[in-house]
Amino acid sequence: MKIEGIFVAGLGACVPEPFSAAEAVRLGMYDAGEYERGGWTGAAVAGDVPAPDLAVRAARQALARSAHDVSEVGLLLHANLFHQGLDGWSPHHYVQRHTIGGRVPAFSVGQTCNGMLGAMELASCHLTAAQGPAAALITGADNFGAPLVDRWRYAEGATTNRGTILGDAGTAVVLSRRAGFARLRSIASASLPELEELYRGDVPLFPPGSAAGVPMAIGARVAEFAARNPKELEEAKETLRLARVKVAERALADAGVTPGQVTRATHIFSGGEAYVRAILEPLGIDPSRGVLEYGRGLGHLSVNDQVAGLNHLVETGAVGPGDHVLMLANGAGVALSCAVVEILDPVDWTPPAG
Repeated sequence: MKIEGIFVAGLGACVPEPFSAAEAVRLGMYDAGEYERGGWTGAAVAGDVPAPDLAVRAARQALARSAHDVSEVGLLLHANLFHQGLDGWSPHHYVQRHTIGGRVPAFSVGQTCNGMLGAMELASCHLTAAQGPAAALITGADNFGAPLVDRWRYAEGATTNRGTILGDAGTAVVLSRRAGFARLRSIASASLPELEELYRGDVPLFPPGSAAGVPMAIGARVAEFAARNPKELEEAKETLRLARVKVAERALADAGVTPGQVTRATHIFSGGEAYVRAILEPLGIDPSRGVLEYGRGLGHLSVNDQVAGLNHLVETGAVGPGDHVLMLANGAGVALSCAVVEILDPVDWTPPAG
């Protein structure tokens, strides 16, 4: 979808200090073989800070950078993968209460790791159609330091090219019809519902896993599916690969941007080069334009990787006026999005100390 007249006015990221992967191996928390294969150097760990508070911190930063008053924000969308707090409670309204307040609508976006880009597409459509306030606030957050999650081992058993660990973070984007340091050129999305079983395995859907004390062992689910359907697993990988390429090609075409004009790319964080090559080389983009070195020190930040990566590129001056950033995401193998952002103006955003 070609986007016109929608700008990125502010970005925010609350990324906690990483815990050393080598230390996790020493303490017996992380398998030594997985450490050697994965390439991860650390995982961002938020301790007992609730996920919605990570989102609030990122949102306040993004709003301050945006030059938008809270009265100009007409929509809030909050994305997450994992539990945010109590069941029967709405974290998106908590984020709203502690950031923009007011009476504007707030919604939760359930796209797993595709959440922030999916929310950006929804917000863009809202801003294009609405005649009211000029801005939308999008937040995302997860904290995986919970009893039913092992951030170091949750993906063990999955036969992919991206052995993964989980990190905690909150991110935020302010989109605007008025102005911004960057503009959103396009967003493309797709779904692959036939792949949902790959991440479900044979685990019963009722009672819900968290209520039944079932760990979030995604790797074990993928392994179970693979044991039952070895041929289907390989077909699923190819289906995802082709769909990911098509979505990215559509976003580039809608933006009128060639692969050679892509300065940098943000993507799901990986510890190793194989995954980054797999998503960028089919598009004709050199893997060095990704954010491998930044992401491998933080772990996979669920919904937050792409925005945290963009924020990092902007804060460090790795991108500037005239540059294009390709943002790629897929969530749980069934949701895909890709966005093209063009940097318009320089900013003076000092990265946090440490």
